[in-house]
Amino acid sequence: MRDEFDEPTLPAAAGEAGEMSSQTAEQEAAAALAHAAALPTVPVVPDGIRLLNRDFLTDAANLPDASIDLIVADPPYGLGKDYGNDSDMRSGEDFLAWTYGWLDLAIPKLKASGSLYVFCTWQYAPEIFVYLKSKMTMINEIVWDRRVPSMGGTTRRFTSVHDNIGFFAVSKDYYFDLDPVRIPYDAATKKARSRKLFEGSKWLELGYNPKDVWSVSRLHRQHAERVDHPTQKPLEIVERMVLASCPPGGRVLDPFMGSGTTAVACARQKREFVGYEINESYCAIARERVSAAAAAPASAARATAVAAGA
Repeated sequence: MRDEFDEPTLPAAAGEAGEMSSQTAEQEAAAALAHAAALPTVPVVPDGIRLLNRDFLTDAANLPDASIDLIVADPPYGLGKDYGNDSDMRSGEDFLAWTYGWLDLAIPKLKASGSLYVFCTWQYAPEIFVYLKSKMTMINEIVWDRRVPSMGGTTRRFTSVHDNIGFFAVSKDYYFDLDPVRIPYDAATKKARSRKLFEGSKWLELGYNPKDVWSVSRLHRQHAERVDHPTQKPLEIVERMVLASCPPGGRVLDPFMGSGTTAVACARQKREFVGYEINESYCAIARERVSAAAAAPASAARATAVAAGA
């Protein structure tokens, strides 16, 4: 019952009702966004990227032969590193026998035009390379200079500051595209080669062929790219391998995926990928990294659209 002194209740004007409805919709949308932001984010791995929490040595039979364009392998080095398990506790002949075993499983997965990059340490590189030369064609030995600063170290020999990388191919008709990985010349160098002799030269315009010594800093603990993995490789190195040795849309295999650097390179460069990793925690890191890499182009596009007032 209304008191006689109350103001009479009148229906809201059409404009006012529309404004209230609009405000309510905005409030509901804001509440929904806040709720979504509060939910745990589930990493979304794009189609064509397979991250398997399995042992390649026991699961290799499930991967078809001649289905892979490129293998990028960064296996345990046999130096006793802690990967949350005993996978790097082999040494000497035991380590080499294990290495030959996984290589025998991996090589048949390559297409006739396929190739393999394998990271290793100087202690075992000679034996591994000799074994691979009996199975494949050796293209390069690449030396990765990790740019380790001079901070003392051993006094009985020269300090080791590099990793060895073997580059092998199934045949002489292997796929290799130099142009995406050429290193541009600086302005001073291009000016110094401005004579008519060099005019129109492709190498001068696009850049030079990377040499077989790759000077790329290791990922120190403060590096923005660094995650919780003791021997994480720089994306710059692996992305160079993917761009040069896997055709667009091709497929890359990583038998020892670790924190997923090769998967990230493939997600960024639109290659398919299958990777194996026995440590579940590293698989989780790989999923997060791949999800972020896949989302990056979309995020950049949205930022550009907002800046343009779209």
